Amino acid sequence: MKARLLSFARRCRERGFTLVETTAVIAITGTLAATALPRLTALGGEARQAALGSAQGALASVAAMSHAKFLINGETTQTFEDSTMTLVHGYPAANQATADAAGLSIGYVVYTGASGGGATTPPVFAGSMSLVPKAIAGTARARACYLVYEQASAASPRPKIRMGDSTTAETCI
Repeated sequence: MKARLLSFARRCRERGFTLVETTAVIAITGTLAATALPRLTALGGEARQAALGSAQGALASVAAMSHAKFLINGETTQTFEDSTMTLVHGYPAANQATADAAGLSIGYVVYTGASGGGATTPPVFAGSMSLVPKAIAGTARARACYLVYEQASAASPRPKIRMGDSTTAETCI
């Protein structure tokens, strides 16, 4: 009988983890999470900056296509992707229709009209628009993570498409 009880006790002990083993696993998991979390957060900023780079390419493509079409037929109003754009000096104007034509309305908030920006909005200059990823629109990060489209003018015959002045992977986190 005593042998049976010892055998039963041994089987019960082998089924689970001891308190020391469980504590050690929790401590190791916590340490790994604490070291990995900052890196994972930084990846979010890099991804958001890369998405702004893609948006920059989309705007450049729309500008090039609309300018080529303008050179062929001279029309100052064109339709792309069910969006009617007005052209300025043969290139798309800085407005919502241009962002729509580039397919950016889904993932970005477009700011137009000259303003110095606010605590949660990027600066917008006359003849330009700023695009902010929807995930950070309306937050303080929107002021530091955005894309600028400056329409063509007499002084600058082509539109300028660039990242915001302070836009980096770190500011887009």
